Amino acid sequence: MNELQSQGAWALAILDRLIRRPWFTVVVGLLVVAAVSAGSSRLTITTDLRVYFSKANPQLAALEAIEAKYRENDSLVFVVKPVSGDVFDAQTLKLLYELTTAAWELPFARRVASLTNYQYTRSEGDTLFTDHLLVDTDNLDADRIATIRHIAATEPGLDVFLVASDASLATVNVMFSLPKDDNQAVEKIVAEGRHLADAFAATGTVEILLAGSTANSVTLGEAVASDIASLITFSFGLMVVLLLVLLRSLLATSLVIIIIGCSVAATMGVFGWAGAVLSPTAAFVPSVVMTIAVADCVHVLVSYFVELDAGRPKLAALKESLRINLGPVFITSLTTAIGVLSLNLSDSPPYRDLGNMVAVGVLAAFLLSLTVLPAALAILPVPRRGAAISGRFPADALAGFATRHYRVLLAAGLLVIVAMAAQIPRNQLTERWHEYFSSQFEIRRAVDLLNDHMGGIHRLYYDLETDNLDGVTDPEYLATVDRFAGWFGQQPGVVATAGLHTTVKKLHQALNYDGPGFFSIPNNRRAIAQYLLLYEFSLPVGETLDNQIDQDRSASRFSAVVAKTDSEQLLELDRAATRWLVDNAPMIVPNEGTGLDLIFAHITHRNIYSLLVGTGLALVAISMVLALVLRSIRLGLVSLVPNLAPAIIAYGLWGSFVGHIDLALSVVICMSLGIVVDDTVHFLSKYLRARRERGLDAIAGIRHAFRTVGMALTVTSIVLVCGFALLLLSEFAPTGKTGALMALTLAIALLVDFLLLPPLLLVTERLVPRLGLGATDRQRIDL
Repeated sequence: MNELQSQGAWALAILDRLIRRPWFTVVVGLLVVAAVSAGSSRLTITTDLRVYFSKANPQLAALEAIEAKYRENDSLVFVVKPVSGDVFDAQTLKLLYELTTAAWELPFARRVASLTNYQYTRSEGDTLFTDHLLVDTDNLDADRIATIRHIAATEPGLDVFLVASDASLATVNVMFSLPKDDNQAVEKIVAEGRHLADAFAATGTVEILLAGSTANSVTLGEAVASDIASLITFSFGLMVVLLLVLLRSLLATSLVIIIIGCSVAATMGVFGWAGAVLSPTAAFVPSVVMTIAVADCVHVLVSYFVELDAGRPKLAALKESLRINLGPVFITSLTTAIGVLSLNLSDSPPYRDLGNMVAVGVLAAFLLSLTVLPAALAILPVPRRGAAISGRFPADALAGFATRHYRVLLAAGLLVIVAMAAQIPRNQLTERWHEYFSSQFEIRRAVDLLNDHMGGIHRLYYDLETDNLDGVTDPEYLATVDRFAGWFGQQPGVVATAGLHTTVKKLHQALNYDGPGFFSIPNNRRAIAQYLLLYEFSLPVGETLDNQIDQDRSASRFSAVVAKTDSEQLLELDRAATRWLVDNAPMIVPNEGTGLDLIFAHITHRNIYSLLVGTGLALVAISMVLALVLRSIRLGLVSLVPNLAPAIIAYGLWGSFVGHIDLALSVVICMSLGIVVDDTVHFLSKYLRARRERGLDAIAGIRHAFRTVGMALTVTSIVLVCGFALLLLSEFAPTGKTGALMALTLAIALLVDFLLLPPLLLVTERLVPRLGLGATDRQRIDL
């Protein structure tokens, strides 16, 4: 009855009853899992990149505001590269013409732009004519093709947006108005686009690749799905093999697999019943939940095997395993949940969902590993195994090494932590989305072609407001925009600019017999207004200037094309542009730039800073929980070192050898924190049990911790590190880098718990004569 009077006795009593009715426990548990898991069929997935931004995100609000004025920027780009020769031959021009016409049939298409339907303006006297560069494909003789080539080479910006300057490739750009209530709109567009590209590429004369924001979104989902189908599945298989080797029991390994599957299925089912719309980020949930379930199961199983090796009967061994693991597994589940729930401070909704889903998975793994798993063990015969599990781990040797050389280990450990902390600032906070995909993916090859032959892949947009009705017709305004374009063109990496100033200059030149000296801004406001009116009247049916000028003509949109770079350079360029507007354009409201490239650049910074706050709060909360449950403020403070050191060392090494952190890597510290805490809690709980229940001194307590939990920590760490390391083989950079950093952090965590935590316990034990801070610390508690 002593156990029932101790802390957690009520929970142990419940577990005891469940073990005594094992068939009831297993059947009811699996039925509940099945009912909850049924909700997974209700899950919907979206690949829209905008789900990564919350509604409160100011950069997203700016993008939506500029799109409300000038239409949306969601695009699909057909990159057309002739197999031989260049684009200026009759066959390729005809194909571009037909592809442009067919692209209008894509779902939700609102604008199609290509070399063939480029709006070329010319004048005859006082009459302005604007028509497609290629009205039809009849009589495409050498003279006509030469004329098209000449226009393409001389029209400002055309060689950047629609055709390469070396004529090696051309693009057909399709813009879309996406419905707000259709999560599958992007997939529909890309599926139709791929069918169209395949149909035209079947001629064998051209290669057609897809790029643009819609293609990028869909490829992101496909890359994650590919990892799930191959690497994550293979990683799961590797974990199974390692568990078989380390546990030496097919039966035990099979039970772990069942608990893993049930935990993951229940997690997805809960969010399915809640009607969640998930992003590709949610694909990492099974991997993380899997690792947590493995850890919980292994601790229960290893303790069970140790008790069997000690000669206890099966049920008695099960009860003792639950008694010594209930507290630690509960604490680790609680602290893991605290760690991942700190992702709710992320500025990106998918990462909040990731944290919440993993927290649910933690709860599922906790319940199943302490109910269904022991009940199944009670039903099944004692698993056949090899040598005693305690005899396969050098517990005494490790304990002796850590306690004999504790001063050296502590000094070396703290020195490494300080040295690695100094390397963390070398990590540049940046996003390189164009490097997400390997060349295996079509979009990577398309992006590289565009950057190499057309100069740039990034688009920055500026809403140049005047706060005055018809302000865009003011010559001073247009002259300022022209100077802004000139300044922009001088910045490193900027390939081209486009805006209303270019349109007005071209009109002024066309209406003055194409005289080279007239490619300038007129000084007459009335003339500018007339030019724009004539131009709109001359446009083909359905074409307007609504992508350049807002309705009341108080603002115009300015855009810039930038060569391949990282988010930090884009942010610096935008800051410089905003400063230029403040200093040199008093009549223009100095709005920051926008576009998907820029808002992704901003969110990386916002996310990292918010997660640093979240991690700090999580560490404080976890330390308070440990101090309360362990009944020792000293051990609560000591736990900070092994909990924080792995992330410090891992990010320090990353800064030394890699040097940049992106959105995906910014969440690793929160995700790994919960798993790292598990090792610390299990080691400390066994140490305290030896001190409080057995009356052992500090060195003997450390030896007892190594003997009872060292093997379990080693098994779980090897399994998890190998599983995450396998993700390095991914063709999708965020998956590979996340796996690498997670594996590195977890490997370091095991070393810290084995080589630094024992010296910390010995040193603080000598500094504080008694264990803990009061008499209650010597009371027995079931951890």
